[in-house]
Amino acid sequence: ASKAAGDLIVLAYWTTHRLPVVITRSSNNFGPYQHPEKFIPLFITNALENRPLPLYGDGQNVRDWIYVMDNCEAIDLVLHQGQDGEIYNIGGGNEHANIEITQRIVQTLGKPLSLIQYVKDRPGHDRRYALDCAKLGLIGFKSRTPFDQALAETIRWYQENQRWWKKIKDGGFREYYQKAYGPTL
Repeated sequence: ASKAAGDLIVLAYWTTHRLPVVITRSSNNFGPYQHPEKFIPLFITNALENRPLPLYGDGQNVRDWIYVMDNCEAIDLVLHQGQDGEIYNIGGGNEHANIEITQRIVQTLGKPLSLIQYVKDRPGHDRRYALDCAKLGLIGFKSRTPFDQALAETIRWYQENQRWWKKIKDGGFREYYQKAYGPTL
């Protein structure tokens, strides 16, 4: 609700005062330096430690994914080429079920599928998130990084930067993780 309220305030300033504004709404981002509480880095780091991968529900929830560098390029393009007062959805055109991404991570790291542990789904967990990004295409955006390449680069980054994410996971994150997924995971 706070994001929607922010959008309305920004648009009100455009309408009332002609303050030059654009709004972007991005699909799920992933890439280097993403906090390990998020889906893709959590599953990469857990797999690297041979820990369970807590997959919600049946794993069939679908999300559109965009590599973080592509998202940054899209924001820059909207900032310089977007029309004032307009909203631009930013997505990668990469819709994948969570189980599919989980299996790719496991396969890439050479880990057993038995690491996947299905956990009770969150209440109100949306089955699918997707955005219509046609308006963004009209100003020339196309995601450059293929999903498989971006996922491989992300996995490689977490493999090469274990010191960075282990500090995070060994700190206060452990309490958050146990509360979200239970003490056995």
